[in-house]
Amino acid sequence: MKTFNRLVLSLCVSLGLLSLTACQHAPTATPQAPTALATTPQQELKLLANIHEYTLDNGLKVVIKEDKRAPVVMTQIWYGVGANDEPVGKGGLSHFLEHLMFKDTPKVSSDEFSRLISHYGGSNNAYTSSDVTVYHEILPANRYALALELEANRMKNVLFKPEQIESERQVVQEERRSRTDDNPMAKAWERFSSFVYGDTPRGRPIIGSMADIEGLTMDDLKHWYATWYVPNNATLVIVGDVDKDEALTHIKKYFGDIPKGDPVPARDPAQFIHADDLNAGKGGVSERHVVIKEAVQVPTLILAWQAPTVSGLKLTNHHTADNERELLALGLFDDVLSGGASGRFAKNLVKKELVTSVYSSYDSTGYGDGFFMVMATPKAGVSLDETKRLVLDEIKRTMADPIDQKELDRSMVATKTALVFASEGVSGQADLLGMLKNENIPFGKIQEELAILPTISTDEIKNAGKKYLSDERMYSAYILPKDE
Repeated sequence: MKTFNRLVLSLCVSLGLLSLTACQHAPTATPQAPTALATTPQQELKLLANIHEYTLDNGLKVVIKEDKRAPVVMTQIWYGVGANDEPVGKGGLSHFLEHLMFKDTPKVSSDEFSRLISHYGGSNNAYTSSDVTVYHEILPANRYALALELEANRMKNVLFKPEQIESERQVVQEERRSRTDDNPMAKAWERFSSFVYGDTPRGRPIIGSMADIEGLTMDDLKHWYATWYVPNNATLVIVGDVDKDEALTHIKKYFGDIPKGDPVPARDPAQFIHADDLNAGKGGVSERHVVIKEAVQVPTLILAWQAPTVSGLKLTNHHTADNERELLALGLFDDVLSGGASGRFAKNLVKKELVTSVYSSYDSTGYGDGFFMVMATPKAGVSLDETKRLVLDEIKRTMADPIDQKELDRSMVATKTALVFASEGVSGQADLLGMLKNENIPFGKIQEELAILPTISTDEIKNAGKKYLSDERMYSAYILPKDE
C-alpha cells in the first residue's frame, strides 16, 4: 500500500526494494490483516506498547517488545554496516560476509544451524542493505533462547574455511548473475545509480561487481568481521510472547561476555549528502540525462530529484522542526501524485491511457540525502520525450492546482492502515523497531508525525514540490531496448 509517512514507508518499502537476501530461504511469519482500522494515532500506537530498552556493558543495544497475542518470538540482530561502508574495489564485502555467517563455528556447523531452527518449527534469514546487515529468526516462544545462543555464537566464532569461502563466492556470483547480469532492468538501474552518484558508495551495487566479488580475500572478510561484528555496533530486537526480565537474563548469558570492540569507522558525510554537487559545473540539463540501452522489452523513463532525509539534515546541521515538516510535506506531494488508484498519476495519465504506468516514490529515511523518484512506461507508439512531457506537466499542475481535502484524507487513512498492518505481526514490529533504533529515531517519532501530518497545509505541500522538483535539479534516464 502506498503511504507518505516516512517511517512507515521505510518499513513497508525500503527493506523490500533495497535489500539482498542471503542463501537462507525459509519464510518468515506473515503479519495477519487487522480486523478493524484504528481511528486515532493513539489507538494504533497501543500496538507498539510494552517496549523496553537496555544497553549492555559491552555496548550491545537491546529492544524488547512484549506481545503475547501469539506464542511466537521474532529475534533480529542489526549490525551497523552495509555497502555504504565498503572501500573502492571491495564492493560486496558486507553481503559476502552475510553468507559466511551461516557457515561453521567450532560449536555449530552450517548444517546444524539450519537443522536446529527447523527442528523447532522456526525459520531464519538475513539481508544486506546500503546501511545495515540484519539477521533474524522466528521460533516458538518456548524456544526463542536458541536464536539468542546461535546469534551470540556467530558474532565472534565464525570459522573462515577456504573451501567454504570459495563455495560461497560461487553462490554470490551466481546470485549476481541471476539478479542483475541476467536482469536487464536491474543492470539499467545499476548504471543509472552510477551516473547519479558517481564514484561514491551509493553509486556502487550492494552485491558488488563481479570483479570485486572475485577479488575479495580471506583477509578482507576476516578484517570486515573483526571490525564491524562487535556488540557496540549491534542492536538486538526481540518481539513476541516473552517476559522482559527473563529475556534480558538470556541476553546477558549469551552476549554479556563478548568483549566490546574498537569504535567502528565513521562514514564521510561528504560522500552521502548533496549528490547534486557531483555534477556541479557540468553545465546544462543535458549532463543530467543519460540514455541506457539494455535488453529490456519496453522503454522506461526515470526521473530523479535530490531530496533530503532526516539524517542528511542532521549531517548538515539543518535539522529543525520546520525542515522536518517540509519533508513530511514532500511525502504528501508524493502521495497526491501516486497514492494508488486515486492518485493523480493514475487518474490523469494511466486511466486516460496516456501512459502505460507511472508512479513516484520518496523515502526520507536512510543515511545521507535521498531522491524523489518517478518511473514511467510509455504507451505503445508514444516516445519517451512525450511521456516525459506528460509526467512533468502533471507534476507542475499539482504544484499549481488546488489539492482536494479528500486527497489528503485518503493519505491519512493509507498511513494509518500501513501502521496497523506493520504492527500486527512480530516481524513487522521488529522491522520497525530495529529501523528506528538503528537510525537513532525515538519510537515516539511516529506519534509526533501522525499529529503533525493533518496540520500541513496544501500550500506547504505544493511549495515543497516546487522547491525540490525543479527542472534544473532533475536527473533523467531513458532506458531503451538495445535495437532502438
